[in-house]
Amino acid sequence: MRPRMAESLLQVENLRAGFETPAGFVRAVDDVSFEVRRGEVLGLVGESGCGKSATALTLLRLLPRPPAVIEGGRVMFRGQDLLTLPIEELRNVRGAHIGMIFQEPMTALSPLHRIGDQLAEAVLLHRKVSFQEAWALGLDWLRRVQMPDAEQRMKDYPHQLSGGMRQRVMLAMTMMMGPELIIADEPTTALDVTLQAQIFEWLLPLRGGDTSVLLITHDMGVVWEVCDRVQVMYAGRLVERGRREELFERPAHPYTRALLAAMPRLHGGGKGRLPDIPGQLPNLIDLPAGCRFAPRCPLARPICRARMPELRELPDGHEVACWDGIREQAEDA
Repeated sequence: MRPRMAESLLQVENLRAGFETPAGFVRAVDDVSFEVRRGEVLGLVGESGCGKSATALTLLRLLPRPPAVIEGGRVMFRGQDLLTLPIEELRNVRGAHIGMIFQEPMTALSPLHRIGDQLAEAVLLHRKVSFQEAWALGLDWLRRVQMPDAEQRMKDYPHQLSGGMRQRVMLAMTMMMGPELIIADEPTTALDVTLQAQIFEWLLPLRGGDTSVLLITHDMGVVWEVCDRVQVMYAGRLVERGRREELFERPAHPYTRALLAAMPRLHGGGKGRLPDIPGQLPNLIDLPAGCRFAPRCPLARPICRARMPELRELPDGHEVACWDGIREQAEDA
């Protein structure tokens, strides 16, 4: 018997989005559906350019329009579709109920305002407190994320802080509002390993509680350490998803296997270069008719180049969009 699933917090249904460019329409998010359950850490993984960040930014309508275009789909949160919600109501959701830790904090923080002012403003947008109270809450959270000399940092501007310090500010700004969902878009990119570990130490206690995390990353080692379920994305589409253990132990899609094979390992006697994935991502303006991974796949067959496989459930419970993966799992069963 499978364990009872937790309550669904966010439901994404058939999401499609892209960008208008002089060369044509770039379809970055193509018919993506998934849910985030309450109290879980859901990993969204894939190479750079696969559509992970575009998916996350589309959920909160943060992509600039134009050039971005949301073609269709629904993003249901607390009984409301975030894609059709009036912008003033959506602003009440952002930060207070859904927080986001951006990949590059320098572009997320205003260069013209002090750190303390930005933290206080985030509080004042959602709570009826005085500026002094909002400032004190921001200072308290900077201390919680172990910001060195937090009182002075409150008076500094973003350019006076290192990348790691700026990411601590983003973490404090996101977590101090107590959101139900945190979207973490590559939160440890370009940070030293010590700070990477600290960030996940702060996020991990949320797992199993009332807060959910959508973690976007290309680091499969991080996924193994912190995620409950995993979704693999390639060229704008989901190609495999399931519980972490199932996906790591029995990967069904060749792309997932290639990502796992490229993970560095401390043990196992591996020598020389890590395996890489030959070829490049397809042109999102002129996508192939069949499986988008087929040009790079060593197992590709004629059907792979002719027809797009849909996600199908396998005997072990996880899902894969691959003609070969479906056949292999059926034979194993």
